[in-house]
Amino acid sequence: MSDSEQNGIADVSLACMVRGDDTKTTSEPVPIVSNLLPRGIINSGNVCFLSATLQALLACSPFVQLLQQIRLRSIPKVGYPTLNAFVEFISEFDSHSDSNLKKKDVTVLEIARPLCPIMFEAVLKGFTPDVPNCISGRPRQEDAQEFLSFVLHQMHDELLKLEGQIAGNRENSSLVSSVEDGEWETVGPKNKSAVTRTQSFLPSELSNIFGGQLKSVVKAKGNKASATVQPFLLLHLDVHPEAVHTIEDALHLFSAAEYLEGYRPTAGKSGLVTAKKSIKIQALSKIMILHLMRFSYGSQGSTKLHKPVHFPLELLLGRELLVSTTTEGRKYELVATITHHGWEPSKGHYTADARCHNGQWLHFDDASVTAIGTNKVLHDQAYVLFYKQV
Repeated sequence: MSDSEQNGIADVSLACMVRGDDTKTTSEPVPIVSNLLPRGIINSGNVCFLSATLQALLACSPFVQLLQQIRLRSIPKVGYPTLNAFVEFISEFDSHSDSNLKKKDVTVLEIARPLCPIMFEAVLKGFTPDVPNCISGRPRQEDAQEFLSFVLHQMHDELLKLEGQIAGNRENSSLVSSVEDGEWETVGPKNKSAVTRTQSFLPSELSNIFGGQLKSVVKAKGNKASATVQPFLLLHLDVHPEAVHTIEDALHLFSAAEYLEGYRPTAGKSGLVTAKKSIKIQALSKIMILHLMRFSYGSQGSTKLHKPVHFPLELLLGRELLVSTTTEGRKYELVATITHHGWEPSKGHYTADARCHNGQWLHFDDASVTAIGTNKVLHDQAYVLFYKQV
């Protein structure tokens, strides 16, 4: 073990036992467990974006419990590539034994041998249809956040389709529909009214975990406030401004008022005015995914922001971020991170840090799995953060 690894593990000595027996008995009842035995994922060529994403999702216990429940169902082989991939994937994991092999001050961390993510080949084909080779020897690196968003939306759609709520056409079943459910007038603080619209949305078992709601309010002088409520699975945070040094700074900027020039008032009013727009969280998610927008794409090509942005193990959402100041569940704890290493968005390498059920943090670098301390977890170059509601 290197000196850096020893410094990262406080009062814990690590011993790894690699298990070679991967046989599964399909005839036995499937146990519903969330304490999975860690496994690395083999990178056969430019699929670290997939590996890091999967490891981060496995750190979200409500998501793992959902996968275990889906395993008990009969999923058609055709038309459900994402559900089938995750069912096969989660079937490759054993659970932790309750006796986690403790001897005095030594904790023995049990790790299974790495697996090949061949079951996601059809998912990758849908994600990048222009790439001929899916798992083995892919010609380029992909964006882990884009892949995460893709698989979450696909899984959401397939769950609704499985329940018979939607047809198989993706265009008609996207998480956020362009069709609105109509509008109504709501009365907020100080008896101020607003015309509120909500975008049509069918909830799924997946959106019940990662989904929340945002409320965007636009105010213009002489007009009633106009509000729009829409769902989200990830919050995209701008970290480029000079004032942003922490996740709390980025969230504050996210909800800060923005002035809109050339705003056209409601019907019956002529001319353009200046309006004020603000966004707040109306419904909190069980797992809050925060995407730090480090990559930008313009006329000069793609660039990456290497700016340090600090984040905490425990995140308390400020009341100024929320529609309701009495909202419960504002406290979150960090369970996983995804980090991009490298100078260019289209190149480089992805890793994930994830918290085990016993509180130990693990660093996943493709097939390699190592224990780390929180000082290594709380670096300042993270790309995607996963927080679980307390």
